[in-house]
Order: sequence, then C-alpha cells, then structure tokens
Amino acid sequence: MRLSRRFWIALTICLGACSDHSGEAILSDYEARLSRTLDLNFESIAIAAAPRKPRAEALQLELQNSDIGTLDFLALTGCELQITIGKRNSSLGKLAPPSQRLLLDLEFLRHAPACIAHLESKADQQELVSLLEQSQILKQQQLARQIHNATLAGPEWHQFWKPQKIPVGYPSDTTSDQVLQALDAITAMADNWLRGDYVADNQMFEMHLNTLRSGDGGVILSATQTGHEFFSRWNTTLGEYTQQHACSPESRRTILETVIAKYFAGSVQQWLAPIMSRADNIQQASNQLENLLSQASSAEYNRWRQQRDDYIQAMKSLTVAHVKTLKRVINPC
Repeated sequence: MRLSRRFWIALTICLGACSDHSGEAILSDYEARLSRTLDLNFESIAIAAAPRKPRAEALQLELQNSDIGTLDFLALTGCELQITIGKRNSSLGKLAPPSQRLLLDLEFLRHAPACIAHLESKADQQELVSLLEQSQILKQQQLARQIHNATLAGPEWHQFWKPQKIPVGYPSDTTSDQVLQALDAITAMADNWLRGDYVADNQMFEMHLNTLRSGDGGVILSATQTGHEFFSRWNTTLGEYTQQHACSPESRRTILETVIAKYFAGSVQQWLAPIMSRADNIQQASNQLENLLSQASSAEYNRWRQQRDDYIQAMKSLTVAHVKTLKRVINPC
C-alpha cells in the first residue's frame, strides 16, 4: 500500500518532536538509566536558585551635580565646553540614560582644560574659572562611579545576566565571540578613561553595550541551576546508596559502567563541559571589568557578583563529587 505524502510529513514532525536534545532531556535520560540499573528513586531536593542580579535602577550610585548657571553658561561663548553643557542641561540631557551621562561627562573632561585656559586670561571670569575647575575635579573623582552606572548598573548588563531559556545546542550553535569582544573592549575603554585619556567613540561604546544586551550570561545561570538540581539529587541519593551497598555485583557493575560511559561521559558531560568552558570565559571577561570598578561598585553589586561566581564554581564541585561517588558505587564485590 502506498503511503500518502501527508503521512510522511506527519511522521517527520513526530520524530522531530520526540528527539529532544535539550540539556534537561539529556540529564533526565541519564537519571532514568541510573535509576533502572541501581533500582533507585531519585527524589527532588531543595536547592538554592541561581542568584538574581538586583534591578539596574537599584544599583545606580548617587552622584553630585556641578551645575553651571545660565549666566555662567552664556559666558562660555567661544568654548566647545558650552555645547557640552548645553546638551547636559537640555530636557533630553536631564533624562539621558546612564551611558549618555557618562559620555557627556567624558566630553566635559576633554573640553574643560582648553576652556579654562581660554577664560584665565580674562580678569572678570576668574570666578567662572574656579567653578569649572571644581566641576572638572568632581567629575574626575566620580568617573569610576559614573562608569559603574553606565556598565555594571546599566540596563544592558542587567539584561545580559537575566535568566533565559537554554537554547538547544547551546553554546556551540548559538554563541559568537562578539559578546566577549564587546566586554573586553568596554573594559579597555574604561581603563583608558580612568587613566586620564577621556577620548571616547560614542557610537562604538553604545554598540558594545547593545551587544551585551543580547549576551548569554543569563543562559549560563539557567544551565547552572539545571545542573545543580540534577547533580545535587544524584549525589545525595548515590551517597546514601553507597552507605547501604558496599559493593556492586558483577552483572550490575557491567551495566552501570556502560551507563556511565555512554550516558554520563558521552551525553551529560558532552552537554555540560562546553557550558562550563563558556562560563569560564564569561566570568574571566566580566571579572576584569568588575575588578577595575570594584572600589566604586556598591556593596549590593559586589555581594551579587560573589554569589554568582560561587554558584557557578559550585557546579564544578558537584561534577567532581559525582565522579567520586560513581567510583564508590561501582566498587566490585
């Protein structure tokens, strides 16, 4: 009997739906095989969820203002700094996002020395010169905090670490080096600014921030939490098993070795290892920027950062502990 084209299409869709290669499916498959082989039930246990980053608005650091009054502003005619202050004092400037406020401060710091030098020759402008010098010093002192507000406390960085669904094939099929390159570039820019080089490529800086917005820090946290859930109950249940069974019979041990080789080393580790490698790369790049701004960052941010790094490190420890537990389980009689 000749099968219709509609049948083959339906069969293809069904097979695709049944072929679940997600991380959770891989972990569940390994767990089911362990359960059958050892005649065990892996009960869910309470674990700590991945630490959520505080809201971006809550991490914004308060900065002192150095307003230039209307009369002083008019006296800046002939200075490029007048344009910068005009933009900052405009209605749009007052509502500017943190990244734009940072760029305007850098623009101020670039143009202030020339304007101060221009006004110093005018005897009637010494009060304004003093005001500009004070503003310059204040912006230099607050620059690290301003950079923190634009990056680590900005909306893009918050989106970067927001928990997300784990894409199938992550990380090899869904990531690029652009996120790491953007993070490295922002760190290099921040380092130059803090060293007194206030040159800024505004468009490039905003482009790098936008790249971070679509980054995968949150995917790493979601994948790590999934790993915590499975490995914690595996290790707990298998630990109890080894206390009750000093050794494994030959027949069971042979099957268990196959399960470990094919479904732990060949599936679970094949899924988890690239994620942990990606996590290492993201952590290293993140820590470079965070270390640069650590003195300016709030205690709340630094606390979340430590919790985040500890949570990822704990996943590595759970993996090592699982391997050690498996060795005890397969101990021959």
